[in-house]
Amino acid sequence: MKLSLINNRVCPPEPYFRYVFPEDGYAAVATTYDAWLAEAGKHAQANGLEGPTSEAMEEQLCHTLPPGWCNSDDPRMVRPATNLSWDDVSGALKTFGAWLMGGAKTVEQSEADRRALICTRCYLNVQVGGCSGCQQLIAEVLGKKQTKYDFALRACGVCKCVLRAKVHFPIDILSKENQELQDLYPEFCWLQKNGPNYRP
Repeated sequence: MKLSLINNRVCPPEPYFRYVFPEDGYAAVATTYDAWLAEAGKHAQANGLEGPTSEAMEEQLCHTLPPGWCNSDDPRMVRPATNLSWDDVSGALKTFGAWLMGGAKTVEQSEADRRALICTRCYLNVQVGGCSGCQQLIAEVLGKKQTKYDFALRACGVCKCVLRAKVHFPIDILSKENQELQDLYPEFCWLQKNGPNYRP
C-alpha cells in the first residue's frame, strides 16, 4: 500500500504541501491541500505535462515528512532531515579529504551538467541549515567550476552535501558513502547504484 496523508486538512511542517515535478523540477507548494492540487494542475496544463495524481503527490510528500503524518508509515523508516548533524559533517569531511588526497579531480563538464539537471528535478533538493561556512569553502576550492543549473541547486536532503560542489566530484569518491545513504537516494538519483542514471 502506498504512503498517503492521514489528514489532508492539516498543513504539514515546512516545506508544507510540496510536490516536485520530475519533468522540469517545478515545485508546487501550498499551505492547503486544495490549493496544492490546483497549483500542480495549473503548472501541468500550462506546460503540456501530464498532471500528477493526488496519490502520487502524497506519496512523494510522505517520503519527506516525519512519522505520524502518513498511513502505512513505518516509524523506523529513515527519512532525510534538513539540519546538519555531527555525523553529516564528519562524513562530508571524510569525502572532502578523500577528494583532496586523490588530486581534487573533477568530472567532465557534460557529466556535471547531467547530474545537476537530475538534482534540479529531485524532491530532495532542499535548503539545509547548520553550516554557514560551507558555501564559502566550496567556492574557494572549486574556483570557477559551475553548471548551467547552479541557480536551482541547493543541498541534498540525504547526504546534506552542497550540490553545486557534489556534482563535480568523481563517482569513485562518492561511492564510498555508507549503505544507509544508498537506501535513501531515489531510484532516479545519479548516486543510486541500482538506478538508471548511475554511471560508474
